[in-house]
Amino acid sequence: MLARLLYPVCLLLGALLAVVAAVLHPDLTGDGAAQLTTIAQCGAWRAIHWTFLFSFPLALTGLVGLARMQVATPGENAVRAGVIVGTFAYGAWTVTVAFMGGAGASLAHSFTVAEAGMTATRAVFLFDMMQPFALATQRMAGFALGLSTCLFAWGVSGGKVLPRWLGSGGLAAGAVAMTLALVFREDTKADQAAFVLPVLWQVVTGSAMLRVARG
Repeated sequence: MLARLLYPVCLLLGALLAVVAAVLHPDLTGDGAAQLTTIAQCGAWRAIHWTFLFSFPLALTGLVGLARMQVATPGENAVRAGVIVGTFAYGAWTVTVAFMGGAGASLAHSFTVAEAGMTATRAVFLFDMMQPFALATQRMAGFALGLSTCLFAWGVSGGKVLPRWLGSGGLAAGAVAMTLALVFREDTKADQAAFVLPVLWQVVTGSAMLRVARG
């Protein structure tokens, strides 16, 4: 019984941790100096980003369990592709979160404790130079996560192990995520919103998997 609960619990816990971290994450606006100031003033900055990072392997483990449920069904190939693309998505998302949680925090500390002069200027310069790479990776991760959600949803619809509405809901969530990542620049809130529906779909799917496992 415990083994059957492992995958749905991992998916549900991983997705919920990502939701909590996203809710607690401060809004970064303005130029590099303003963003570094916001980061430095957020006492939970590192904890928020570690919550994100620890949620990723949990969610991936749960998605592997979702794929296992579709073995020997018409949806098997789709969910296998979903695992591959989802692994890529979480790998790219990890780069963004690790940069902001590690380098971003260190640069914010250097910026705020330094006297006005070259040290603070260099911190802003490095942040401005490196952040576009992190944001580009984030945009790519949002598109890949949307695509993987579509693949998982396609497999769920074909496998008929879980409710069919999970399949249609996942296809819609993934399509919206890919559209947001394609249309909007990586430094906009709309692009960041690409992660919202796929993660919420994981919460709902994890709950459905848990009911099946307990039943």
